[in-house]
Amino acid sequence: MTSGVQAYIDPIFEEIDQRYASEQKRIAEFKNKSVLHEGIHEYLKVTCKRDGVWVDTYEPFDWDHRKPDTKIPGFTEEVTLQQVQDEWMPVFKERIAALYNSEEFGPMFFRYRLEFHLEVVLENKANHFKFSLLNEDKRQHLLASIEQFVEQKLNPASRAMPKEEDDFFLVRHLLDPHLYPVDAQRVNELLNRMDAKVQVSRKREEAWRHQLSRGLMHWAEDEFLAKYTDQGKSYGLDYTVRPDILPSDIPAPVMEMFLLTAMRVGLTDADARQKYLEIAAQLGSEQAVQWLKSGSGSIPASYTSERVTCQANDILQTLEVQIRSEEEESYREALIYLCDILRKGFTKEYGMKFKSKVKNYLPVPKLAKSALHRFFANALEYPSLLPLLAEYAENVMEEFKWYNDVEPGEKSAMPGTYAVMGLGLKGTEYFSLVNRYMKLVDSEHQSVQDGYAAVFAEAHGLTTDTIPVWARILLAGNDSAKPLKSAGIESVEQAQALVDVLLQLEDYEQEMLVYRIWGGAKKLKNSLKQAVPEVKELLEPLIP
Repeated sequence: MTSGVQAYIDPIFEEIDQRYASEQKRIAEFKNKSVLHEGIHEYLKVTCKRDGVWVDTYEPFDWDHRKPDTKIPGFTEEVTLQQVQDEWMPVFKERIAALYNSEEFGPMFFRYRLEFHLEVVLENKANHFKFSLLNEDKRQHLLASIEQFVEQKLNPASRAMPKEEDDFFLVRHLLDPHLYPVDAQRVNELLNRMDAKVQVSRKREEAWRHQLSRGLMHWAEDEFLAKYTDQGKSYGLDYTVRPDILPSDIPAPVMEMFLLTAMRVGLTDADARQKYLEIAAQLGSEQAVQWLKSGSGSIPASYTSERVTCQANDILQTLEVQIRSEEEESYREALIYLCDILRKGFTKEYGMKFKSKVKNYLPVPKLAKSALHRFFANALEYPSLLPLLAEYAENVMEEFKWYNDVEPGEKSAMPGTYAVMGLGLKGTEYFSLVNRYMKLVDSEHQSVQDGYAAVFAEAHGLTTDTIPVWARILLAGNDSAKPLKSAGIESVEQAQALVDVLLQLEDYEQEMLVYRIWGGAKKLKNSLKQAVPEVKELLEPLIP
Protein backbone atom coordinates (compact mmCIF):
# COMPACT_ATOMS: atom_id res chain seq x y z
CA MET A 1 0.00 0.00 0.00
CA THR A 2 1.48 3.34 -1.04
CA SER A 3 1.87 6.09 1.52
CA GLY A 4 -0.65 8.18 -0.44
CA VAL A 5 -3.38 5.58 -0.06
CA GLN A 6 -2.40 4.93 3.55
CA ALA A 7 -2.95 8.60 4.42
CA TYR A 8 -6.61 8.18 3.50
CA ILE A 9 -7.22 4.62 4.69
CA ASP A 10 -5.56 4.83 8.12
CA PRO A 11 -7.91 7.47 9.65
CA ILE A 12 -10.88 5.48 8.36
CA PHE A 13 -9.72 2.28 10.05
CA GLU A 14 -8.89 4.13 13.23
CA GLU A 15 -12.58 5.08 13.43
CA ILE A 16 -13.68 1.54 12.50
CA ASP A 17 -11.38 0.09 15.19
CA GLN A 18 -12.86 2.45 17.80
CA ARG A 19 -16.41 1.49 16.82
CA TYR A 20 -15.66 -2.22 16.86
CA ALA A 21 -13.83 -1.99 20.20
CA SER A 22 -16.86 -0.34 21.75
CA GLU A 23 -19.17 -2.93 20.19
CA GLN A 24 -16.93 -5.79 21.28
CA LYS A 25 -17.24 -4.69 24.90
CA ARG A 26 -21.03 -4.46 24.61
CA ILE A 27 -21.42 -7.81 22.86
CA ALA A 28 -19.15 -9.56 25.37
CA GLU A 29 -21.84 -8.87 27.98
CA PHE A 30 -24.65 -10.01 25.67
CA LYS A 31 -26.60 -13.05 26.79
CA ASN A 32 -27.71 -15.22 23.90
CA LYS A 33 -31.38 -16.01 24.54
CA SER A 34 -32.20 -17.74 21.22
CA VAL A 35 -30.54 -20.76 19.62
CA LEU A 36 -31.18 -19.02 16.27
CA HIS A 37 -29.09 -15.93 17.11
CA GLU A 38 -25.76 -16.51 15.42
CA GLY A 39 -24.23 -13.03 15.36
CA ILE A 40 -24.77 -9.27 15.50
CA HIS A 41 -22.99 -7.32 12.78
CA GLU A 42 -23.77 -7.80 9.10
CA TYR A 43 -23.31 -4.24 7.78
CA LEU A 44 -20.51 -1.68 7.63
CA LYS A 45 -20.59 1.62 5.77
CA VAL A 46 -17.87 4.21 5.36
CA THR A 47 -18.77 7.64 3.99
CA CYS A 48 -16.01 10.00 2.88
CA LYS A 49 -16.73 13.64 2.17
CA ARG A 50 -14.68 16.77 1.91
CA ASP A 51 -14.96 17.51 5.63
CA GLY A 52 -14.33 14.06 7.06
CA VAL A 53 -15.36 10.44 7.61
CA TRP A 54 -18.57 8.77 8.81
CA VAL A 55 -18.66 5.13 9.95
CA ASP A 56 -21.93 3.22 10.39
CA THR A 57 -22.15 -0.32 11.73
CA TYR A 58 -25.91 -0.33 11.10
CA GLU A 59 -27.68 0.97 8.01
CA PRO A 60 -28.20 4.73 8.55
CA PHE A 61 -31.47 6.57 7.98
CA ASP A 62 -31.77 8.72 4.86
CA TRP A 63 -32.29 11.79 7.04
CA ASP A 64 -29.11 11.28 9.07
CA HIS A 65 -27.31 14.66 9.03
CA ARG A 66 -24.86 14.22 11.89
CA LYS A 67 -21.40 15.74 11.86
CA PRO A 68 -18.39 13.64 10.75
CA ASP A 69 -17.19 10.99 13.19
CA THR A 70 -13.67 12.03 12.25
CA LYS A 71 -13.35 15.59 11.02
CA ILE A 72 -10.66 16.02 8.35
CA PRO A 73 -10.93 19.34 6.43
CA GLY A 74 -10.34 18.89 2.70
CA PHE A 75 -10.25 15.09 3.04
CA THR A 76 -11.31 14.20 -0.52
CA GLU A 77 -10.16 17.28 -2.40
CA GLU A 78 -7.29 15.56 -4.27
CA VAL A 79 -9.02 12.17 -4.71
CA THR A 80 -10.22 10.85 -8.08
CA LEU A 81 -12.86 8.22 -8.80
CA GLN A 82 -10.25 6.04 -10.49
CA GLN A 83 -8.06 6.11 -7.37
CA VAL A 84 -10.94 4.98 -5.18
CA GLN A 85 -11.76 2.12 -7.52
CA ASP A 86 -8.19 0.94 -8.27
CA GLU A 87 -6.34 1.76 -5.06
CA TRP A 88 -8.79 2.16 -2.16
CA MET A 89 -11.13 -0.77 -2.76
CA PRO A 90 -8.46 -3.52 -2.84
CA VAL A 91 -7.14 -2.24 0.49
CA PHE A 92 -10.62 -2.15 2.01
CA LYS A 93 -11.30 -5.71 0.87
CA GLU A 94 -8.05 -6.98 2.36
CA ARG A 95 -8.26 -5.18 5.70
CA ILE A 96 -11.99 -5.70 6.31
CA ALA A 97 -11.64 -9.39 5.41
CA ALA A 98 -8.87 -9.61 8.02
CA LEU A 99 -11.15 -8.04 10.63
CA TYR A 100 -14.06 -10.28 9.63
CA ASN A 101 -12.03 -13.47 9.82
CA SER A 102 -10.24 -12.52 13.04
CA GLU A 103 -11.13 -14.59 16.10
CA GLU A 104 -10.45 -11.70 18.48
CA PHE A 105 -14.03 -10.38 18.29
CA GLY A 106 -15.75 -13.56 19.45
CA PRO A 107 -18.37 -15.78 17.75
CA MET A 108 -21.31 -13.39 18.30
CA PHE A 109 -19.70 -10.27 16.84
CA PHE A 110 -20.25 -10.93 13.11
CA ARG A 111 -23.04 -12.74 11.33
CA TYR A 112 -22.33 -15.33 8.67
CA ARG A 113 -22.30 -12.56 6.06
CA LEU A 114 -20.95 -8.99 6.14
CA GLU A 115 -21.89 -6.35 3.59
CA PHE A 116 -19.52 -3.40 3.14
CA HIS A 117 -20.54 -0.08 1.56
CA LEU A 118 -18.24 2.78 0.63
CA GLU A 119 -19.64 6.17 -0.34
CA VAL A 120 -17.19 8.82 -1.57
CA VAL A 121 -18.48 12.27 -2.47
CA LEU A 122 -16.39 13.89 -5.22
CA GLU A 123 -17.33 17.17 -6.87
CA ASN A 124 -20.70 17.10 -5.02
CA LYS A 125 -21.55 13.69 -6.48
CA ALA A 126 -21.92 10.55 -4.36
CA ASN A 127 -20.12 7.47 -5.73
CA HIS A 128 -20.98 4.05 -4.30
CA PHE A 129 -18.94 0.85 -4.02
CA LYS A 130 -19.72 -2.36 -2.16
CA PHE A 131 -18.71 -5.95 -1.60
CA SER A 132 -19.76 -8.77 0.71
CA LEU A 133 -17.89 -11.36 2.74
CA LEU A 134 -19.19 -14.83 3.55
CA ASN A 135 -18.26 -17.26 6.31
CA GLU A 136 -19.51 -20.49 4.77
CA ASP A 137 -18.77 -22.57 7.86
CA LYS A 138 -20.86 -20.25 9.99
CA ARG A 139 -23.61 -20.25 7.35
CA GLN A 140 -23.77 -24.05 7.34
CA HIS A 141 -23.81 -24.13 11.14
CA LEU A 142 -26.73 -21.68 11.14
CA LEU A 143 -28.63 -23.75 8.56
CA ALA A 144 -28.16 -26.82 10.74
CA SER A 145 -29.44 -24.91 13.79
CA ILE A 146 -32.51 -23.77 11.88
CA GLU A 147 -33.31 -27.28 10.67
CA GLN A 148 -32.90 -28.64 14.20
CA PHE A 149 -35.18 -25.88 15.53
CA VAL A 150 -37.83 -26.72 12.92
CA GLU A 151 -37.61 -30.42 13.68
CA GLN A 152 -37.77 -30.05 17.44
CA LYS A 153 -39.76 -26.88 18.12
CA LEU A 154 -42.13 -26.71 15.12
CA ASN A 155 -42.98 -30.39 14.99
CA PRO A 156 -46.79 -30.54 15.51
CA ALA A 157 -46.37 -33.77 17.48
CA SER A 158 -43.84 -32.21 19.87
CA ARG A 159 -44.77 -30.36 23.04
CA ALA A 160 -41.69 -28.16 22.69
CA MET A 161 -42.57 -24.47 22.60
CA PRO A 162 -40.55 -21.83 20.73
CA LYS A 163 -39.54 -18.96 22.98
CA GLU A 164 -40.65 -15.41 22.29
CA GLU A 165 -36.97 -14.53 21.75
CA ASP A 166 -36.92 -16.96 18.80
CA ASP A 167 -39.62 -15.15 16.82
CA PHE A 168 -37.50 -12.37 15.31
CA PHE A 169 -34.69 -14.69 14.25
CA LEU A 170 -36.96 -17.39 12.82
CA VAL A 171 -38.71 -14.92 10.53
CA ARG A 172 -35.45 -13.25 9.51
CA HIS A 173 -33.78 -16.56 8.64
CA LEU A 174 -36.72 -18.05 6.72
CA LEU A 175 -36.87 -14.95 4.52
CA ASP A 176 -33.11 -14.55 4.07
CA PRO A 177 -32.32 -15.06 0.33
CA HIS A 178 -28.69 -15.84 1.21
CA LEU A 179 -29.83 -18.81 3.31
CA TYR A 180 -32.74 -20.19 1.31
CA PRO A 181 -34.10 -19.80 -2.22
CA VAL A 182 -37.43 -17.96 -2.29
CA ASP A 183 -40.16 -20.55 -1.66
CA ALA A 184 -43.51 -19.17 -0.51
CA GLN A 185 -45.05 -22.62 -0.05
CA ARG A 186 -42.31 -23.76 2.33
CA VAL A 187 -42.36 -20.49 4.25
CA ASN A 188 -46.14 -20.58 4.60
CA GLU A 189 -46.06 -24.17 5.86
CA LEU A 190 -43.55 -23.29 8.60
CA LEU A 191 -45.42 -20.10 9.52
CA ASN A 192 -48.62 -22.14 9.89
CA ARG A 193 -46.81 -24.48 12.25
CA MET A 194 -45.62 -21.52 14.31
CA ASP A 195 -49.14 -20.06 14.32
CA ALA A 196 -50.42 -23.27 15.88
CA LYS A 197 -47.64 -23.35 18.48
CA VAL A 198 -48.23 -19.83 19.82
CA GLN A 199 -51.96 -20.24 20.42
CA VAL A 200 -51.27 -20.89 24.10
CA SER A 201 -52.25 -17.30 24.94
CA ARG A 202 -53.36 -14.11 23.26
CA LYS A 203 -50.23 -12.30 24.47
CA ARG A 204 -47.94 -14.94 22.96
CA GLU A 205 -49.88 -14.92 19.71
CA GLU A 206 -49.74 -11.11 19.44
CA ALA A 207 -45.98 -11.11 20.09
CA TRP A 208 -45.46 -13.60 17.27
CA ARG A 209 -47.72 -11.70 14.87
CA HIS A 210 -45.85 -8.48 15.58
CA GLN A 211 -42.47 -9.99 14.73
CA LEU A 212 -43.89 -11.82 11.72
CA SER A 213 -45.48 -8.70 10.26
CA ARG A 214 -42.33 -6.69 10.93
CA GLY A 215 -40.11 -9.29 9.25
CA LEU A 216 -42.38 -9.72 6.24
CA MET A 217 -42.60 -5.97 5.65
CA HIS A 218 -38.82 -5.75 5.93
CA TRP A 219 -38.52 -8.45 3.24
CA ALA A 220 -41.10 -6.69 1.06
CA GLU A 221 -39.24 -3.38 1.29
CA ASP A 222 -35.72 -4.75 0.71
CA GLU A 223 -36.29 -7.64 -1.67
CA PHE A 224 -39.33 -6.56 -3.70
CA LEU A 225 -40.36 -2.92 -3.45
CA ALA A 226 -36.79 -1.61 -3.65
CA LYS A 227 -36.32 -3.43 -6.97
CA TYR A 228 -39.65 -2.83 -8.70
CA THR A 229 -41.03 0.43 -7.29
CA ASP A 230 -40.03 3.97 -6.41
CA GLN A 231 -40.83 5.34 -2.96
CA GLY A 232 -42.30 8.81 -2.61
CA LYS A 233 -40.98 11.51 -0.34
CA SER A 234 -43.72 10.87 2.23
CA TYR A 235 -42.36 7.33 2.84
CA GLY A 236 -44.90 5.03 4.51
CA LEU A 237 -46.80 3.12 1.80
CA ASP A 238 -46.09 5.72 -0.87
CA TYR A 239 -44.84 3.36 -3.61
CA THR A 240 -45.30 3.59 -7.38
CA VAL A 241 -44.37 0.89 -9.87
CA ARG A 242 -41.38 1.78 -12.04
CA PRO A 243 -42.46 2.38 -15.64
CA ASP A 244 -39.63 0.27 -17.05
CA ILE A 245 -40.60 -2.87 -15.12
CA LEU A 246 -42.38 -5.63 -17.05
CA PRO A 247 -44.29 -8.54 -15.45
CA SER A 248 -41.78 -10.89 -17.07
CA ASP A 249 -38.99 -9.20 -15.09
CA ILE A 250 -40.33 -10.65 -11.84
CA PRO A 251 -39.54 -14.31 -11.09
CA ALA A 252 -42.69 -16.28 -10.33
CA PRO A 253 -41.45 -17.46 -6.88
CA VAL A 254 -40.72 -13.84 -5.89
CA MET A 255 -44.22 -12.67 -6.87
CA GLU A 256 -45.72 -15.64 -5.01
CA MET A 257 -43.75 -14.67 -1.92
CA PHE A 258 -44.88 -11.04 -2.22
CA LEU A 259 -48.52 -12.16 -2.42
CA LEU A 260 -48.05 -14.33 0.67
CA THR A 261 -46.44 -11.37 2.40
CA ALA A 262 -49.39 -9.14 1.51
CA MET A 263 -51.95 -11.58 2.91
CA ARG A 264 -49.98 -12.32 6.07
CA VAL A 265 -49.26 -8.66 6.78
CA GLY A 266 -52.95 -7.95 6.32
CA LEU A 267 -53.73 -9.75 9.57
CA THR A 268 -52.24 -6.78 11.46
CA ASP A 269 -52.06 -4.04 8.79
CA ALA A 270 -54.94 -4.08 6.30
CA ASP A 271 -53.70 -0.86 4.63
CA ALA A 272 -50.34 -2.46 3.79
CA ARG A 273 -52.08 -5.56 2.42
CA GLN A 274 -54.22 -3.49 0.09
CA LYS A 275 -51.26 -1.42 -1.12
CA TYR A 276 -49.11 -4.49 -1.72
CA LEU A 277 -51.86 -6.17 -3.73
CA GLU A 278 -52.45 -3.03 -5.78
CA ILE A 279 -48.73 -3.03 -6.64
CA ALA A 280 -48.84 -6.75 -7.48
CA ALA A 281 -51.87 -6.20 -9.71
CA GLN A 282 -50.04 -3.44 -11.59
CA LEU A 283 -47.14 -5.85 -12.05
CA GLY A 284 -49.37 -8.41 -13.72
CA SER A 285 -50.60 -10.66 -10.91
CA GLU A 286 -54.05 -12.02 -11.80
CA GLN A 287 -54.40 -13.39 -8.27
CA ALA A 288 -53.96 -9.89 -6.83
CA VAL A 289 -56.56 -8.53 -9.26
CA GLN A 290 -59.02 -11.20 -8.16
CA TRP A 291 -58.44 -10.56 -4.45
CA LEU A 292 -58.91 -6.83 -4.89
CA LYS A 293 -62.14 -7.43 -6.77
CA SER A 294 -63.72 -10.12 -4.61
CA GLY A 295 -61.72 -10.32 -1.38
CA SER A 296 -59.38 -12.99 -0.09
CA GLY A 297 -61.96 -15.74 0.15
CA SER A 298 -61.32 -16.22 3.87
CA ILE A 299 -64.71 -14.75 4.83
CA PRO A 300 -68.22 -15.14 3.35
CA ALA A 301 -68.17 -12.38 0.73
CA SER A 302 -71.92 -11.80 0.66
CA TYR A 303 -75.29 -12.41 2.28
CA THR A 304 -78.64 -11.93 0.59
CA SER A 305 -82.22 -12.29 1.76
CA GLU A 306 -85.59 -10.76 0.91
CA ARG A 307 -84.90 -7.98 3.40
CA VAL A 308 -81.18 -7.17 3.10
CA THR A 309 -78.10 -7.53 0.90
CA CYS A 310 -74.58 -7.46 2.39
CA GLN A 311 -71.28 -7.64 0.57
CA ALA A 312 -67.84 -7.49 2.18
CA ASN A 313 -64.32 -7.19 0.78
CA ASP A 314 -61.66 -7.83 3.40
CA ILE A 315 -58.93 -6.56 1.08
CA LEU A 316 -60.55 -3.18 0.44
CA GLN A 317 -61.86 -3.11 4.05
CA THR A 318 -65.37 -2.29 2.86
CA LEU A 319 -68.84 -3.50 3.77
CA GLU A 320 -71.90 -2.70 1.64
CA VAL A 321 -75.34 -3.02 3.22
CA GLN A 322 -78.62 -2.44 1.41
CA ILE A 323 -81.81 -2.49 3.49
CA ARG A 324 -84.73 -3.47 1.28
CA SER A 325 -87.29 -3.65 4.05
CA GLU A 326 -87.05 -1.22 6.99
CA GLU A 327 -87.72 -3.61 9.86
CA GLU A 328 -86.00 -5.15 12.83
CA GLU A 329 -85.18 -8.44 11.12
CA SER A 330 -83.29 -6.68 8.30
CA TYR A 331 -80.86 -5.10 10.76
CA ARG A 332 -80.64 -8.33 12.76
CA GLU A 333 -79.55 -10.24 9.66
CA ALA A 334 -77.01 -7.57 8.74
CA LEU A 335 -75.56 -7.53 12.29
CA ILE A 336 -75.34 -11.33 12.45
CA TYR A 337 -73.47 -11.33 9.12
CA LEU A 338 -71.15 -8.57 10.35
CA CYS A 339 -70.36 -10.41 13.60
CA ASP A 340 -69.72 -13.61 11.63
CA ILE A 341 -67.18 -12.09 9.24
CA LEU A 342 -65.42 -10.29 12.10
CA ARG A 343 -64.94 -13.63 13.87
CA LYS A 344 -63.46 -14.99 10.62
CA GLY A 345 -60.90 -12.22 10.31
CA PHE A 346 -62.64 -9.24 8.69
CA THR A 347 -60.91 -6.03 9.72
CA LYS A 348 -62.36 -3.99 12.57
CA GLU A 349 -61.25 -0.84 10.72
CA TYR A 350 -63.78 -1.07 7.90
CA GLY A 351 -65.81 1.51 6.05
CA MET A 352 -69.43 1.11 4.94
CA LYS A 353 -71.62 1.90 1.98
CA PHE A 354 -75.19 1.93 3.28
CA LYS A 355 -78.52 2.19 1.45
CA SER A 356 -81.60 2.84 3.56
CA LYS A 357 -84.60 5.16 3.47
CA VAL A 358 -84.18 5.97 7.17
CA LYS A 359 -81.63 8.51 8.42
CA ASN A 360 -81.12 8.33 12.16
CA TYR A 361 -78.07 9.77 13.94
CA LEU A 362 -77.00 9.83 17.58
CA PRO A 363 -77.33 13.21 19.35
CA VAL A 364 -73.57 13.41 19.98
CA PRO A 365 -72.16 16.63 18.51
CA LYS A 366 -68.73 15.50 17.29
CA LEU A 367 -69.72 12.24 15.62
CA ALA A 368 -69.36 12.16 11.82
CA LYS A 369 -72.65 11.70 9.98
CA SER A 370 -71.24 8.78 8.04
CA ALA A 371 -73.01 5.78 6.53
CA LEU A 372 -71.61 3.58 9.30
CA HIS A 373 -72.95 5.93 11.98
CA ARG A 374 -76.39 5.91 10.32
CA PHE A 375 -76.47 2.10 10.12
CA PHE A 376 -75.90 1.72 13.86
CA ALA A 377 -78.23 4.58 14.77
CA ASN A 378 -80.97 2.89 12.75
CA ALA A 379 -80.34 -0.49 14.37
CA LEU A 380 -80.42 1.09 17.85
CA GLU A 381 -84.07 1.97 17.30
CA TYR A 382 -85.03 -1.68 17.78
CA PRO A 383 -84.88 -2.63 21.52
CA SER A 384 -84.53 -6.36 20.90
CA LEU A 385 -81.35 -5.73 18.87
CA LEU A 386 -79.51 -4.03 21.73
CA PRO A 387 -77.93 -7.25 23.13
CA LEU A 388 -76.64 -8.11 19.64
CA LEU A 389 -75.21 -4.60 19.28
CA ALA A 390 -73.50 -4.99 22.66
CA GLU A 391 -71.99 -8.31 21.53
CA TYR A 392 -70.71 -6.64 18.39
CA ALA A 393 -69.18 -3.77 20.37
CA GLU A 394 -67.42 -6.10 22.83
CA ASN A 395 -65.74 -7.93 19.94
CA VAL A 396 -64.74 -4.92 17.88
CA MET A 397 -63.39 -2.42 20.46
CA GLU A 398 -59.61 -2.13 20.21
CA GLU A 399 -57.20 0.60 21.27
CA PHE A 400 -55.26 2.42 18.54
CA LYS A 401 -57.67 1.30 15.81
CA TRP A 402 -60.24 3.43 14.01
CA TYR A 403 -63.16 2.92 11.68
CA ASN A 404 -62.42 3.66 8.05
CA ASP A 405 -65.66 5.57 7.51
CA VAL A 406 -64.08 9.05 7.37
CA GLU A 407 -60.73 10.54 6.42
CA PRO A 408 -58.26 10.25 9.33
CA GLY A 409 -58.69 13.28 11.57
CA GLU A 410 -60.88 14.78 14.27
CA LYS A 411 -63.91 12.67 13.26
CA SER A 412 -62.03 9.35 13.51
CA ALA A 413 -63.65 6.89 15.92
CA MET A 414 -62.50 3.67 17.56
CA PRO A 415 -64.35 0.55 16.34
CA GLY A 416 -67.52 0.13 18.38
CA THR A 417 -68.00 3.86 19.01
CA TYR A 418 -71.45 4.29 17.49
CA ALA A 419 -72.87 1.14 19.07
CA VAL A 420 -71.38 1.88 22.52
CA MET A 421 -72.51 5.49 22.65
CA GLY A 422 -75.99 4.56 21.48
CA LEU A 423 -76.30 1.72 23.98
CA GLY A 424 -75.06 3.99 26.78
CA LEU A 425 -78.01 6.29 26.14
CA LYS A 426 -80.51 3.42 26.11
CA GLY A 427 -80.18 1.81 29.52
CA THR A 428 -78.17 1.24 32.70
CA GLU A 429 -77.38 -2.36 31.73
CA TYR A 430 -74.85 -0.98 29.20
CA PHE A 431 -73.00 1.32 31.60
CA SER A 432 -70.22 -1.25 32.14
CA LEU A 433 -69.70 -1.39 28.37
CA VAL A 434 -69.41 2.41 28.27
CA ASN A 435 -66.88 2.27 31.11
CA ARG A 436 -64.73 -0.28 29.25
CA TYR A 437 -64.87 1.77 26.07
CA MET A 438 -63.81 4.97 27.84
CA LYS A 439 -60.89 3.24 29.56
CA LEU A 440 -59.77 1.80 26.23
CA VAL A 441 -60.17 4.79 23.92
CA ASP A 442 -57.00 6.57 22.79
CA SER A 443 -57.82 10.03 24.11
CA GLU A 444 -54.60 11.48 22.68
CA HIS A 445 -55.68 10.80 19.10
CA GLN A 446 -59.48 10.73 19.29
CA SER A 447 -61.87 13.49 20.35
CA VAL A 448 -65.38 12.41 19.24
CA GLN A 449 -66.08 11.32 22.83
CA ASP A 450 -65.68 14.88 24.14
CA GLY A 451 -69.34 15.82 23.71
CA TYR A 452 -70.76 12.55 25.00
CA ALA A 453 -70.75 13.41 28.73
CA ALA A 454 -73.32 16.19 28.32
CA VAL A 455 -75.57 13.98 26.19
CA PHE A 456 -75.24 11.12 28.68
CA ALA A 457 -76.19 13.40 31.60
CA GLU A 458 -79.18 14.74 29.67
CA ALA A 459 -80.39 11.20 28.92
CA HIS A 460 -80.06 9.81 32.46
CA GLY A 461 -79.59 12.73 34.84
CA LEU A 462 -76.81 12.84 37.42
CA THR A 463 -77.49 10.31 40.15
CA THR A 464 -75.45 8.08 42.42
CA ASP A 465 -75.67 5.40 39.69
CA THR A 466 -74.78 7.58 36.70
CA ILE A 467 -72.10 9.89 38.14
CA PRO A 468 -69.33 7.21 38.19
CA VAL A 469 -69.93 6.50 34.48
CA TRP A 470 -70.28 10.21 33.69
CA ALA A 471 -66.96 10.89 35.42
CA ARG A 472 -65.25 8.13 33.43
CA ILE A 473 -66.58 9.67 30.21
CA LEU A 474 -65.18 13.05 31.21
CA LEU A 475 -61.79 11.54 32.04
CA ALA A 476 -61.64 9.99 28.56
CA GLY A 477 -61.83 13.42 26.96
CA ASN A 478 -59.16 14.70 24.62
CA ASP A 479 -56.73 17.33 25.92
CA SER A 480 -58.61 19.90 23.82
CA ALA A 481 -61.98 19.05 25.42
CA LYS A 482 -63.76 22.08 26.84
CA PRO A 483 -65.49 22.31 30.25
CA LEU A 484 -69.20 21.53 30.47
CA LYS A 485 -71.57 24.44 30.04
CA SER A 486 -73.31 23.49 33.28
CA ALA A 487 -71.67 21.57 36.12
CA GLY A 488 -74.91 19.88 37.18
CA ILE A 489 -73.62 19.02 40.69
CA GLU A 490 -76.11 20.74 42.98
CA SER A 491 -77.47 18.31 45.57
CA VAL A 492 -75.74 16.68 48.51
CA GLU A 493 -76.28 13.25 46.97
CA GLN A 494 -74.65 14.34 43.71
CA ALA A 495 -71.72 15.95 45.49
CA GLN A 496 -71.14 12.90 47.69
CA ALA A 497 -71.26 10.55 44.69
CA LEU A 498 -68.70 12.69 42.87
CA VAL A 499 -66.41 12.88 45.91
CA ASP A 500 -66.58 9.09 46.25
CA VAL A 501 -65.33 8.84 42.64
CA LEU A 502 -62.61 11.45 43.13
CA LEU A 503 -61.18 9.67 46.17
CA GLN A 504 -60.32 6.69 43.93
CA LEU A 505 -58.41 8.80 41.38
CA GLU A 506 -54.87 10.06 41.04
CA ASP A 507 -54.24 13.75 41.69
CA TYR A 508 -53.92 14.60 38.00
CA GLU A 509 -57.21 12.85 37.27
CA GLN A 510 -58.96 14.81 40.05
CA GLU A 511 -57.61 18.01 38.56
CA MET A 512 -58.82 16.97 35.11
CA LEU A 513 -62.34 16.26 36.39
CA VAL A 514 -62.54 19.58 38.20
CA TYR A 515 -61.55 21.30 34.96
CA ARG A 516 -64.04 19.37 32.81
CA ILE A 517 -66.94 19.93 35.24
CA TRP A 518 -66.33 23.49 36.43
CA GLY A 519 -63.55 24.91 34.27
CA GLY A 520 -60.93 24.72 37.01
CA ALA A 521 -60.49 25.21 40.77
CA LYS A 522 -61.03 28.96 40.59
CA LYS A 523 -64.40 28.63 38.90
CA LEU A 524 -65.37 25.85 41.31
CA LYS A 525 -64.64 28.24 44.20
CA ASN A 526 -66.87 30.90 42.67
CA SER A 527 -69.72 28.43 42.08
CA LEU A 528 -69.63 27.27 45.71
CA LYS A 529 -70.61 30.77 46.88
CA GLN A 530 -74.21 29.95 45.91
CA ALA A 531 -74.08 26.28 47.00
CA VAL A 532 -75.89 24.93 50.06
CA PRO A 533 -73.55 24.46 53.09
CA GLU A 534 -73.51 20.67 52.88
CA VAL A 535 -72.46 20.73 49.20
CA LYS A 536 -69.90 23.43 49.90
CA GLU A 537 -68.39 21.37 52.70
CA LEU A 538 -68.05 18.32 50.44
CA LEU A 539 -66.53 20.13 47.44
CA GLU A 540 -64.27 22.72 49.10
CA PRO A 541 -61.44 20.16 49.64
CA LEU A 542 -61.14 20.00 45.83
CA ILE A 543 -59.81 23.57 45.82
CA PRO A 544 -56.00 23.70 46.33
